[in-house]
Amino acid sequence: MGGSAFYNFALRPYFFRHRDPEDSHSETVRFLSSSFPSSIYARSSDIHSDVLSVDLAGKVQMDGPVGIAAGFDKDAEMLPGLANIFDYVTVGTMLPYKWEGNPRSGAPGTRRIVRLDAKRSMLNCLGFPFMGLGEAVGRLGRYNGKVPVSVSIAVRPPAEGQSLDDVYEQFRSMLHVLAGEASKISMIEANFASPNTKGLAVFFDEGVLEHLLGMIRAEVGIRQKLLFLKLPPHIDDPGKEKNLGIAQRWLDANGNGITVINTLRMDDNRLSMGAGGLSGAELYPAMLKNLKDYRNRFGREPIINAVGGIFPENVPEVMIGGQADTVQVLTPFIFYGPTYVHDAKALLAAELKKRGIPSLKELREAQMSGKLAQKQ
Repeated sequence: MGGSAFYNFALRPYFFRHRDPEDSHSETVRFLSSSFPSSIYARSSDIHSDVLSVDLAGKVQMDGPVGIAAGFDKDAEMLPGLANIFDYVTVGTMLPYKWEGNPRSGAPGTRRIVRLDAKRSMLNCLGFPFMGLGEAVGRLGRYNGKVPVSVSIAVRPPAEGQSLDDVYEQFRSMLHVLAGEASKISMIEANFASPNTKGLAVFFDEGVLEHLLGMIRAEVGIRQKLLFLKLPPHIDDPGKEKNLGIAQRWLDANGNGITVINTLRMDDNRLSMGAGGLSGAELYPAMLKNLKDYRNRFGREPIINAVGGIFPENVPEVMIGGQADTVQVLTPFIFYGPTYVHDAKALLAAELKKRGIPSLKELREAQMSGKLAQKQ
């Protein structure tokens, strides 16, 4: 299941010994909050960097296409360790204020995360828990800039007695705080697609989404960052057309690209909320189909980050067939272990060589010109 015997027989059993995966994650935070424990994997992102280097719109350069997805390091606590392993790191999702998330337990025996070990998948109903903006941004300020950082941001829908204008002001204040550490931020990813926060979809409404993007573009310091919108999965044609329409509006309003896809809502009575988001290998087929739907509609130009159950053996298919610009992982990293990036990039480099494609840059050029089919 994992990428190394050490992880399979030592680290994973150690982290998975807790009944509640949130306790396992707390152990992981302690492990990766310092750069030392992960230093044995340091610069695994350098592997094949001559072949796999990525340039996003001339603004962000990285040694390869593999990043950690939003939700793993919600509070920017693990930047030192994750920067040893990944080509880029996504922190957050950050909110304008501290938030506990959904209740950790509901009915007896329930919890916010359920591991589906045999399926290499997970369910969660966390609901954006966040320790606080000041602390998280402070950690960003102390980051050494080893690899690019993307910050996932969101805001909760209006509470009782609040208006959208109140929420806009909260969003604006968060952007202003983030701008104070703009030099440490390469990308911003707006996340209004979580299935675990009721009412969040209001931010996809026409006019609302454009207003939020305009607020980001108006904030001095971060207005020039690459801006991505994370999208929910679609499983039928009406959902597909709705999501494609949301993506079109984001791109028309000067967004740089999209992240495809968030978790898929599933009912499960083991979860404290009775339902949550599915991630991991069980989500991969839907992710790949969604990815291709966006490419078929928008062509190769917009930047697309693919996320959803992508294990190392899937990376060549996602990057070559799915035409993703980067891949993001969370649940596969938990199941596979810290050699994920090394192994994924080795497989991708080998597949490019097999197809006679010199580099990811030339792959993108071939995809843009429509000549890739002649190489396959």
